[in-house]
Amino acid sequence: MIRRSLALAALLLSAACAVTPQAVPAGAVSTPAGFDVTLQDEWSRWPEQLNLATQGEYLTKDGMLLNRLHFSKVEDGKPWIKAQKDADVPRYRASASEVETVDFVVASLKRIGYTEMAAGNIRPQKLDDKAGIRFDLTGKWENGLNVRGDAAFVPGTDGLKLVVFLAPELHYYEASAPEVDSIIGSINLP
Repeated sequence: MIRRSLALAALLLSAACAVTPQAVPAGAVSTPAGFDVTLQDEWSRWPEQLNLATQGEYLTKDGMLLNRLHFSKVEDGKPWIKAQKDADVPRYRASASEVETVDFVVASLKRIGYTEMAAGNIRPQKLDDKAGIRFDLTGKWENGLNVRGDAAFVPGTDGLKLVVFLAPELHYYEASAPEVDSIIGSINLP
C-alpha cells in the first residue's frame, strides 16, 4: 500500500513538472531567442523541449501541423535543426552572405521533411531598425501537402535571429499571413 502510494505520488510529481504547451494571450511576448514580438490574437506556445525538429520554440494557432511560427537564435557554426553534434547538417555561418543565409534556412527545412522547398521574393527589411532580410517560402511537406511560408532574419554578433512561419497553402497560410506580417513587423531586438 505504501509503495503504491509513493509510486502514485512520484507519478503525479513528474506529471506536474512536465513541459506542456501554454496559451499566450494577445500582446507583447518575449521569446527565448532574445527578441520580443507583439501578437494580435491568442496563440499556443510550444517550448523548445517540445520542438523535436528545430532549435527554439514556436507558436501555433490551429495545431503544429497546420501553422507554426518559429522563433530561434542560431549561433555561428551551429545548426538550426536538431541534430547530433557531429552530424552533417546545414550550419549557420556568421560570415555568410544574405543569400547564403537564405539557402541555410531552405536547406535546413529540406532536412526535416519539407521537399521542393524554395525561397522567393528575397528583399531587405528593417527589423527594429536593424538591417534584415525577409523572404517567402514554398514547398511540400513529406506527405505531398503544399505549404507556404514567410521568414525573416537579422544577423548579429550573438547569432542569427530567425523567424519562420509555415502553413498549408490551402486556407491556413492565407488565414494567418496578415497577422504573421504584423508579428514580423513588430520584432523588438535588444
